Amino acid sequence: MPMSEKIRRMGSVDEALDSPEIIKRVQEGILSGEVYVFDSGIDRSLLERIRKYLTSIGRNSLPTYHAIEAGCPNFHRINNWDTRSYVKGCFHQFSFFPWNDDFFGLFETFKKVYYLKNLISGLPKESFLSMVPEQGCAARLSFQYYPTGGGAMNKHMDPVDRHQLTVPTMLLCRKGEDFSQGGAFFIDDHGETVFIDEYSDWGEVTFFNAQMVHGVAPVDPHKERQWEDFNGRWIALFAVNKLASTQGISNSVDLG
Repeated sequence: MPMSEKIRRMGSVDEALDSPEIIKRVQEGILSGEVYVFDSGIDRSLLERIRKYLTSIGRNSLPTYHAIEAGCPNFHRINNWDTRSYVKGCFHQFSFFPWNDDFFGLFETFKKVYYLKNLISGLPKESFLSMVPEQGCAARLSFQYYPTGGGAMNKHMDPVDRHQLTVPTMLLCRKGEDFSQGGAFFIDDHGETVFIDEYSDWGEVTFFNAQMVHGVAPVDPHKERQWEDFNGRWIALFAVNKLASTQGISNSVDLG
């Protein structure tokens, strides 16, 4: 079956959380290579305010980096093909952790997406959302901005282990308006490439097997890159990451 025929548009996150049958179906489908797109149910005006807030942070404070450990601060950083990264890319990342407060109460705002991620992964719904790490892992809510002029991420595979099966992403933009070329893609076992941003929209969440080959093709590479204008592709990434000190969970694999 072509990859494009494995994309399933579903109802809302709330509907899925109320239906063990939907959760089981999605879990089985993800294991077989299917991709699911859900409506988050979060008001777009709130998502736009969050994006505006992140833009202000990006313009008015210095980027920095902190290793992921218990109690680490929220931070933002620019990754401009950093050779130290497990997966090379060109993007501006804003990271938040459940033990820190923020203006929007982000983990409360987005908790249902994490609940669904955990249930699909076969875990208790509130896993990794407490004030302390669990099993050497912690939730990290990241917002990633891929600038026009070549924002991208190499194709790669993320780990599937005790902490996750899927790494949901939410679009905070629209292909065709915020950018026109490139964006997130999946590659199936037959080598077919599908650009998932063409199947989703503002506030919709995509669930897929973390070990499926995926990446971000250069965003509008024909344009001049201007990091500070924050025009391009925006997403929220609902990750659970191992702590820097945790052993026994593999790293993401960069496939170039």
